[in-house]
Amino acid sequence: MEPSISSNVSSKTDAPQRVWADRLSYVGVFALLAGVFAMGSKFDWKMPKFATLIRGEVSHEEDWCPEHAVPESTCVDCNDGLYDKLPSFGFCAEHGVAECVIHHPELAQVVGPPKLPAYDTLAALAVMDRPKNDGDDPLTLHRIQFATEESVSKAGIEVAEVTERPMSDVVIANGELTFDPTRVAHLTTRIQGTVVLVLKTLGSVVEADEMLALVDAGTVGASKSNLLQSIVQVRLRQATVDRLRSITDSGAVAQKSLLEAQASLQEAEISLISSRQALTNLGFEIAENVAEKDPVLLAEDLRFLGIDPHGLEQLTPIRRTSNLLPIRAPYPGTIVASDVVVGEVVDPKSILFTVADPTRMWLMLNVKQEDARYVRTGQTVGFETENGDAAVEGKVEWISPVVDEQTRTLRVRVVIDNSQKILRDRTFGTGRIVLREEPRAITVPLESLHETDHGHYVFVRDKNYGDPKSPRLFYPRQVRVGARDGGWIELLAGVLPGEMVATQGSSVILAQLLRNQLGAGHDHSH
Repeated sequence: MEPSISSNVSSKTDAPQRVWADRLSYVGVFALLAGVFAMGSKFDWKMPKFATLIRGEVSHEEDWCPEHAVPESTCVDCNDGLYDKLPSFGFCAEHGVAECVIHHPELAQVVGPPKLPAYDTLAALAVMDRPKNDGDDPLTLHRIQFATEESVSKAGIEVAEVTERPMSDVVIANGELTFDPTRVAHLTTRIQGTVVLVLKTLGSVVEADEMLALVDAGTVGASKSNLLQSIVQVRLRQATVDRLRSITDSGAVAQKSLLEAQASLQEAEISLISSRQALTNLGFEIAENVAEKDPVLLAEDLRFLGIDPHGLEQLTPIRRTSNLLPIRAPYPGTIVASDVVVGEVVDPKSILFTVADPTRMWLMLNVKQEDARYVRTGQTVGFETENGDAAVEGKVEWISPVVDEQTRTLRVRVVIDNSQKILRDRTFGTGRIVLREEPRAITVPLESLHETDHGHYVFVRDKNYGDPKSPRLFYPRQVRVGARDGGWIELLAGVLPGEMVATQGSSVILAQLLRNQLGAGHDHSH
């Protein structure tokens, strides 16, 4: 049975015939190609370019530099003398960039006289460790050319001018705000007693020496009584000594009696000093000449010693005793804690009030160990709370000599003025320790900056870019990176004010630069 036409399988008897047929077909094809080549050689035929074969006949492809992606007739790298090359000065070890425009401002791509930095960039470079560039960088030996201004636009490339703006080198550290511990008082009673009056509560603003509460303590009354008794004893024994002295001169009284009277007087005086000190220890102010006052009048003064009249008015008559001990604020501030009620029995272990001065605060920063070497006392510190509701400044007052074993950070204390009372105790946030401030720093948009294994770069536009007869060129420029602030970055070397750098889309230029570096051995030196 004959095989069907659509069958993919041949019989064994047909195989030799099919092999010979295939061989005859190959011989025919080779013979045809040999004839074509012979005719082409005889009549000088030319093969079209591969690009024409796959994309059809395009006249401008005859004039195209595939390596630099521009017409070959206008390619500045392939046609020496078509556009003057920039002079080459090599690597500047001082500023750490190739073709240094600070030392050689003639390289700057500006129309008119170039403008040098208005500040000492070398000093700024030395403030802290900066990224460094490769001194044998091959990328700066290239120029990047675009065929037309339209091709630049289609690549999405935008430019911006190198400008001057305020910038700062800072060390960033997390921190916590607290009340100044030297201005936080935990008030207690000095002796055991019973609270009979509370004048201030949580949140109250108080003045220095303002009375906050009254405690009834029997020890207070006893101390006042001892003082009065000591004064009376001193007066009596002083009178005895005076009388004995007046009669001792006549020899009527033995000298021994006078000496005994004087010793007794000294004992009374010591007792007076002791009783006065006891009241002082309780917080009362006792005048040095208290013994000279009339005991009756002094007793009236001591009864409500140190008690404000408005406090007495709030007490019932039965509570108006000589046992009252006032609790007073040591300085102006706010009561931030209060745990006391009328009728409560308290002792020296009981904290009745916590008074803090909110106008002075401490910011405790945790500085990374690697950044600690840059921090000095007196440096300005800006602090912003974690929720961004407040921003303040202060000065570094103290730097811990010890690195925390667990966090490996260094504690730094900053004194913050909180006169406006906008900050709160135990607030977390971020501190910025200012190492250097420069009002006229040379800056470019952050998106202009690129980094490779050889260093940091920006792409500077040729100063004649606007001339229709000039090529559309960009120059790779090594730069030294300085301070950063938001979308801007300071360049301490590599560019000058007024130059134009590629911003958005500049990665396209970088890609072409790297492609050119891999090119077929052309000389692309400036």
